Amino acid sequence: MASRFMLSLLHKRSTSLSRSAFLSPHSFRLRSRPVFFSTPSDVTPPSHNDNDDNKASSQTPSSKPTFLQSNQLQIEATSRGFGQVIFLNSSHSGNVILFSLALADPSLAAFCALGAITSTSTARLLGLDESAWKDGLWGYNGALVGCAASVFGGFVPYALAGTVLGAVATPVVSASLKNAVSMPQWTWSFNIVTLSALLQTRPLLLANSASVTESGVGENTIRFGDVILSPLAGISQIFVVQSHWTGLGMVAAIGMYSPKLAWHALGGSVTGCMVGMMLGADMSEVAMGLYGYNSALTSMAVGTFFVDSRHARVLSFAGAAASAVLFGAMKTTFGALGVPCLTLPFCTVATACYLLEGQIPGLNLAKEPHSPEKNTI
Repeated sequence: MASRFMLSLLHKRSTSLSRSAFLSPHSFRLRSRPVFFSTPSDVTPPSHNDNDDNKASSQTPSSKPTFLQSNQLQIEATSRGFGQVIFLNSSHSGNVILFSLALADPSLAAFCALGAITSTSTARLLGLDESAWKDGLWGYNGALVGCAASVFGGFVPYALAGTVLGAVATPVVSASLKNAVSMPQWTWSFNIVTLSALLQTRPLLLANSASVTESGVGENTIRFGDVILSPLAGISQIFVVQSHWTGLGMVAAIGMYSPKLAWHALGGSVTGCMVGMMLGADMSEVAMGLYGYNSALTSMAVGTFFVDSRHARVLSFAGAAASAVLFGAMKTTFGALGVPCLTLPFCTVATACYLLEGQIPGLNLAKEPHSPEKNTI
């Protein structure tokens, strides 16, 4: 089966298929709410001047940045891009995430950085929305493209070329989608660009061919500890990494930004893994965190865009469960084509959750989405 072929490929690299959110540079309108270019933390991201780690880099609107200041802004925007993958508009949290990725897979971390730098630079060269650029909203899709290229790109020169070309394309795709959608774009741009390439190479079919002659002894031996730690692996899978330590580092990065959002991430991943087990999924896949990453993203999306309430917490749990169910279905469908389903389950369920605003009493979108602690009607 395609899923077992995938496991063979991923155990060798200690990474696995992921997942992982945006809008467009110019503000949209939805029921009189301004909606911006969307990462997972899209729609009206926190005011750039309101971010904890942005005070030192502020400058007067009329001043033109010097060369050094321009480079500093580029570095900060790129760092924010790492964080925006999981709705964190913070360069500090972004740097912690990149460091956590490097602990598990230095090569993947380098590809992630290359993708974020390329997409962020492309957006600036094209003159796309500067406020979204400063907040890292043009960089997160590129970062995910780099992660996927590192795992599924094969020969290193091909993976490098795929990262650069894909990262260049993501801000263009995001900008073009702004007139077609009236809600956050989540990671649609990443999915469109990456799947367009992977459907040509079909890496999971290649993994199957490579594993035909292998005995597979020990591959299905799952330790109890791996199952217990699967929610942390699920959080790391957002960046196509399978590592409990990376997942723990990412939870710390989220907690630095918003403790309640960290609970959404961990709770979502736990829910996804439990649903996977109840569905009878292969325990190897559950232990690898494959049933956790889309669920974690969906829960974080609810925590980021909705005002914190009992209704929002129930929606966070329900969305995480639905994401795991949809992942199981999409994994089989896309696996037959030889490609991973990436973060399509998250994008689909998060869109459905977002559209529930106004339909259920007590469930309200935040006026300026940021985190459960700061969201208000």
